[in-house]
Amino acid sequence: MSDNKKYWVWLTLTLGPSTRNDEILFAFPDPEKLYNATEKERMIDGVFTKRQLEKLDNSKLAEAERIVALCKKRGWQIVTPDDKIYPAGLRKLNDMPFALFVDGDISCLRGKVIIAVVGTRKPCFESIAIARRISSDLSKAGAVVVSGGALGIDSAAHEGTLEAEGKTVCVLGCGFGYDYLRENEPLRRQVSENGAVVTEYPPMTGASRYTFPARNRIISGMSHGVLVVEAGEKSGSLITAQRAADQRRDVFAIPGSILTTAYNGANALIRDGAKAVSGAKDILASYAVMYPDRLNLDAIGDEPIKVELSEENQNLQTVEKQDDSGLDPDCKAVYNLFEEKPLHPDDICADTGIPLSRVATALFRLQVIGYIESDGGKNYKLKPIS
Repeated sequence: MSDNKKYWVWLTLTLGPSTRNDEILFAFPDPEKLYNATEKERMIDGVFTKRQLEKLDNSKLAEAERIVALCKKRGWQIVTPDDKIYPAGLRKLNDMPFALFVDGDISCLRGKVIIAVVGTRKPCFESIAIARRISSDLSKAGAVVVSGGALGIDSAAHEGTLEAEGKTVCVLGCGFGYDYLRENEPLRRQVSENGAVVTEYPPMTGASRYTFPARNRIISGMSHGVLVVEAGEKSGSLITAQRAADQRRDVFAIPGSILTTAYNGANALIRDGAKAVSGAKDILASYAVMYPDRLNLDAIGDEPIKVELSEENQNLQTVEKQDDSGLDPDCKAVYNLFEEKPLHPDDICADTGIPLSRVATALFRLQVIGYIESDGGKNYKLKPIS
């Protein structure tokens, strides 16, 4: 691993995600020279705030060197703007990451049409089938599918790609080694073996309400277009769609029924200019004209998408929710997330922005009063009213 990597990691640790990274790299394209620069040299271009200058003065290399050594030991790559395999789309962002930590082979993105597939963590069965099928067809045609590795639509997108033996990239909102969404660890392992798991956060960095929105700019930034499969009015996938629009990427959406709030976000995207699509060919048609050597639309079949419910899903019953007027703010915020599907505490933290310790307390209180119950594992579900 190049000795210069430690300076890129130092810059990442010191400044983190920023809105002016392109200006910083224009003024100081070599982070080693920035590290060794005097305070006057750092001030002369006016690209740093007073707070950033203080951080640069006080930050040392020791932690960066430790992280570089850890990545080498674990087999994780550190990819920086110096590298040819650094995703081309990210170079165009004004808040481009200084470093990407990679488990797998990120070079699978080079010379490919890249489509992000995102949506709610709690989709209906039809949306899961749509995300799987479209992701599978995108892969068969030669595209790479990018998503965020969360439950719901993200997982369906990765799984559909893997079933088609395609390449997929998962972008995390935390660092490697952080205990996030343990039940999806086998899926992330498969992704790393058939593409790459990527994060801008150094190892052991925890997930928070801030890391996921920042992560979304990378999902959209490395992609040619973003497909939103199902999203309510407050879905995090709408942040990805907005970042895509800001980055002048294409935005696609699956239209849904106006009779349910589950599709309000996706329908609003279409109203505001996103392209309504019903399959992979709708998404790839214009790219096939621009990149005829990268795509083969004839590899996509014309058979309709089928929704096959598992026996477990067929037996799911809608559970009536109880009155939440007497709950404290944390319990109310947590309880309002519950629908038919079980929820994991990590996803509750991500959706509400409430720290894990307070989420755990709220879950305990909701169990005590009989509003929810454990599903026998680490998830929680609504408790039927007796």
